[in-house]
Amino acid sequence: MSFRLTRCSDKAQWDRFVASSSQGSIFCLTPFLEALGERFELLFVEDGSTRALGAVLLKREGVPFRAPYPLTMYQGALWAEDIDAMPAHSRTKYGLEVIEFFLAELEKEFDRISFCLHHRFEDLRGFSWFHYHQPEQGQFKIDLGYTGILDLLDVTDFDSYLATVRTTRRQEYRRAERSGFTVEPSRDLDILNSLHGRTFERQGIQRDETEAALLLSIAGAALEQGFGQLFMCKDPNGIATSATLFLHDDRCAYYWVAANDPECRNTGSSTYLMLENIRRYKEAGRVLALDFVGINSPNRGDFKTSFNAQPVPYFVATWEKPA
Repeated sequence: MSFRLTRCSDKAQWDRFVASSSQGSIFCLTPFLEALGERFELLFVEDGSTRALGAVLLKREGVPFRAPYPLTMYQGALWAEDIDAMPAHSRTKYGLEVIEFFLAELEKEFDRISFCLHHRFEDLRGFSWFHYHQPEQGQFKIDLGYTGILDLLDVTDFDSYLATVRTTRRQEYRRAERSGFTVEPSRDLDILNSLHGRTFERQGIQRDETEAALLLSIAGAALEQGFGQLFMCKDPNGIATSATLFLHDDRCAYYWVAANDPECRNTGSSTYLMLENIRRYKEAGRVLALDFVGINSPNRGDFKTSFNAQPVPYFVATWEKPA
């Protein structure tokens, strides 16, 4: 094999690669990456004239971030479409060789390698075998996470889907609907930010101001460049009680941010808004699945899986050079 590690400076070329990879997501596309306000490198492992692997590397002061970067997922290694199409017996062996080369090259440049790998990146042995025979040189720490995936191909129509969700959610949806709550698109980031801050206050959590600024930067880019949609749920008086911002690429929608008025928690508005997002994405036919972007805490995970999201594992892999 004649592998080499290269940098990609052509954003359109990179975005095409991401869109074609089964591990590609909105979080790796350049419009999203640029909204983070951080330096990033786009890497390819090439085998002759063929690209085998791509990867996003977010850095600050030359040091790669420890994954996952705030408010992001799935910024890791992505297989080229042609590699995924290889027969399993060839793809498995070849993939291990690519990862071995890739990690060895990164080790020459950096004291940290850290990726949040897409849930479709299934074979992590190349990471777990890094320095297999020289453990004193440091090995990868691999952390298990779960997200929830709702396959919209399984949803024939909204009413049939609604009949299958948890009874409590269906009752909340109908109650909000009968009470005169409405859902409408919005571009009002001030309301989103205000509700988001109040959500943190209710939970007794101090909201990080850097992350608050990041929320506005990403949300603004998503609305301006068309890779996200903001919806508000309003009470009969026209006051916003809940807001969601979903991101999307060509195959998936991502439940990225939700914010609610704590005084309206018992109105069912947050459930109504969630189900309306699902209904509208299904009817628009623009994506195949909905990713609930993590189900890694008890209450939040239970809320998300109550909409029939299937738990799916993903991994965060981090290596740091021993001191």
